[in-house]
Amino acid sequence: MLEAIAHYKILGPLGTGGLGDVYRARDTRVGRTVAVKVVPADLDADLDRARALLAAANGAIAVSHPNIATLFEVGRDAGRRFLVFEFVPGDPLSALIEGRALNVRRAVELAIQLADALADAESLGQVHGDIRPATIVVTSKDRAKLMNFGLAAFTVGGMARRTLSPAYVAPEQGSGGAGDIRSDIFSLGAVLFEMLTGRQRGQGLAPSSVNRGVPPELDRIVGKMLVANPEHRYQSAAPVAADLRSIATILEVRATAEEAASAAPRRSLARSGTLVVVIVLLVIVAIALWLWLSLAGR
Repeated sequence: MLEAIAHYKILGPLGTGGLGDVYRARDTRVGRTVAVKVVPADLDADLDRARALLAAANGAIAVSHPNIATLFEVGRDAGRRFLVFEFVPGDPLSALIEGRALNVRRAVELAIQLADALADAESLGQVHGDIRPATIVVTSKDRAKLMNFGLAAFTVGGMARRTLSPAYVAPEQGSGGAGDIRSDIFSLGAVLFEMLTGRQRGQGLAPSSVNRGVPPELDRIVGKMLVANPEHRYQSAAPVAADLRSIATILEVRATAEEAASAAPRRSLARSGTLVVVIVLLVIVAIALWLWLSLAGR
């Protein structure tokens, strides 16, 4: 096994992806754990693809957001090109879903985080290009992280998803067109649909038709994210995040109202119980007083 690359000490393998073998490593200069991806030799040898990778990576390095796995460095050592990413411990969103719908409030919160990330990247002219449950990691603190930002064209998922994972691909991308932020919004809409229902999006289906726990207001937002014509879709990510926050507020208010309604009978029962105790005590006191007066009278 590779022991080190540049100033990164290899701690163990994490797997193999489209960008090459991935290792957990220790940055000996700053003392942090990172994920190092060693670019395949054939990709690095293709000058056009190598230049395109460097250009995409340099764009991705400029993106810094708590819901995007940071790309720290693109380097070369002993003839091997490598990329150094933030190490994100957690589970792929695909593993959390596994055919089961998430709690609606949790799904909305994760979608808000991802929409915020897209809005931030959009301000820098960057798009992800390959949003799907497998490219999203959820940490133990329930923070969603987008992986491989801006590098979709150089991953196995990015090259194959048009034929293997059409559920998350915007129509304009599926027909060979270039994607933009609206394509990312479509993909996020497909992911949100799956979080809410436990299944991949169906043509014309609203999430509430699959999961009755989904409020109708959320159907409208998901539907607008998944419009086939990009001109009729959300045109940027910030309004998506804003609309989802409105839904989160509605869900919070409803949950609070339901909790208050369920607590009311308990409070009423508690008050009734207290009244009974008071009455019983008064009766006992009255009987005791009567007995004392009777004995005193003798």
